[in-house]
Amino acid sequence: MKARGRKPDPTIDARIKEAAVTLLVTKGMAFTMDEAAAAAGVSRASVFRRYTTKRDMLLDALALALDAQVPETPDTGSLEGDLMVIVTQTLAGVQSPQFAKMTGEIFGEAGRDPGVAEVIRTSMRDKRKRDWAIYDRAIARGELSPDADLWLLSDMVVGLVVYRVLIGLPMPDPAQMVKALIHGFTQ
Repeated sequence: MKARGRKPDPTIDARIKEAAVTLLVTKGMAFTMDEAAAAAGVSRASVFRRYTTKRDMLLDALALALDAQVPETPDTGSLEGDLMVIVTQTLAGVQSPQFAKMTGEIFGEAGRDPGVAEVIRTSMRDKRKRDWAIYDRAIARGELSPDADLWLLSDMVVGLVVYRVLIGLPMPDPAQMVKALIHGFTQ
């Protein structure tokens, strides 16, 4: 017996996800499911078959957007060089006023919605874990103490940037930031 109706379009999922991420980046969290459907060129029903609620779509789009912001782990041959790449990339990623606004909005929402907070936490921790090779190499070269608190070092990079984005302060010079991370503020 021959199947009835059209064959499902295998690109619909990807188009909806791409539309949701684009809307999240351009409009922030205020986009609607109807806007996602229009941007993806699909029906409203197609979106609702994949996402029961806007929050479900938002969480998926947020995870995808955060993952897309993760560059490859550098290997420059030194801890200072690797941190310089990470800090420079991190600072470059938040220089856009639009990105800064969206970051503030998303972190604000994380304070109200545990699901958003979990997506952010998971994404940031996964990125930090991917960068662990930097620390392993630095320990092997004797540049970093084997008992260094690596989570603290990682969090200091991201924490400073997020803090400055949230309260609208200018970003530090990458070289000064790396120097402070590695050597602190002592002479």
